[in-house]
Amino acid sequence: MTGTCHDDTACAFSKSGCPHRELLKQAMTLPERILSARDAVADVGFLYTLGANNVYRGTDFHKRCIKDYMNENGDFNGGLLNALRESYRVVIEAERFKQQQAGDNSISADDLSDLVRLATLRAIVVELLGESFLRCSICTNNFLDEFMILQDSIESATAAAAVLPAWMSVPLILKQVERKRKKLQKNVQERIRWAWQQDHGEMGPWLLKFRQQCDDGSLTLEVASEFVVGLLFAAAKNPAIASAQTLLFMILHGTDENKSKVQTEAEQLLISSHSSSNPKRNTSTMPMSAIRQSCYETLRLTSHSIGALRKVKEEVVLGSGTSHAYKLCPRQVVAVSHIVPSLDQRLWGKDADKYIPSREEWTVEGARPDEYKFSTFSQGHHRCPGQNLALQIMELTISILLVDYEVTLQQKKEMVPDVCFERATIAQRKGKVPIYIRIR
Repeated sequence: MTGTCHDDTACAFSKSGCPHRELLKQAMTLPERILSARDAVADVGFLYTLGANNVYRGTDFHKRCIKDYMNENGDFNGGLLNALRESYRVVIEAERFKQQQAGDNSISADDLSDLVRLATLRAIVVELLGESFLRCSICTNNFLDEFMILQDSIESATAAAAVLPAWMSVPLILKQVERKRKKLQKNVQERIRWAWQQDHGEMGPWLLKFRQQCDDGSLTLEVASEFVVGLLFAAAKNPAIASAQTLLFMILHGTDENKSKVQTEAEQLLISSHSSSNPKRNTSTMPMSAIRQSCYETLRLTSHSIGALRKVKEEVVLGSGTSHAYKLCPRQVVAVSHIVPSLDQRLWGKDADKYIPSREEWTVEGARPDEYKFSTFSQGHHRCPGQNLALQIMELTISILLVDYEVTLQQKKEMVPDVCFERATIAQRKGKVPIYIRIR
């Protein structure tokens, strides 16, 4: 099941009457006891790489935290903006020091994505967990570097476990990553304990929630540390990759008009951070900004190759009584691709594989695609709970890199590596993209 229609007849998948669309919708809305997302991701290795608590409890916990966090901050989050700005300053200053260019406003970076990942991870830690978690005085390790290494290990292990038999992948790959994770979780526990002893105002919302539930006995520190790994794995890497990809797509394929609009909006967005009151906005009723159009178009073109997995727990027939019925038996796995519908010409037109942020899907309110046409954030019961947070991270990151800095490629545009869908993330690049970054 790919998420799009493969009937050779003129089947309009984007319309509600398409039988293949209805089968997908039925599958994605079946209860967990029939089609289980949790059991499916556990089987592909997350039971070891992220832990059972993240697989079976983490999403519900983070969903509640995100709901409270977004309700408090609305569409504009000054705290997140400040955390991202400060993180880029810290990361770039550290790179300038390493390159012995303390008096120079320009540095080189080996890879745009790595730089954005590090800055994003730092900002997420500061904003959601708190500054005190990061500056723990009794911890000697570089938490950000170690966590990025763990992220990459989880990603590589997931890809390997998908093609190897369990008797080989579990002891040789997954168990090794599990040991790395548990070792890092010990450090996370130390950082949480230390942060709880510091100024209450330095603790982020997740750390406060951990403390509340540990005090009332509904959570243990060990489980909280595992939740931190799951939170940072989900909240940092994909939004960071998507942010870097958005900037690259703009540089490589954006029109002058689009770049000008995005630049103007970025300047306005950062200026608004100085306002003492930023009213909450309901973006569902507003015209989509040029920045968000660029973000959505990039997300469409870099969607996961395998975006959703469901393990069949009970026998079920999708589309029962129709000529398109599918019988699903226990232990089978339903895999849904997100990139397939994103590149389907029957949905997006003959230029489906082109970067066009001015598409009517993004510019005309009545043409907005639903979660089965634009499926990057998945569908049904397991739609990504952090979608709005991810979009905020992307928009703020693009604004910072356009206004506070000047980013230029070290190589000709035609030499930039192509998009690669082989990883268990939003599509990355087939190689590094070295850049120059200058402080404005």
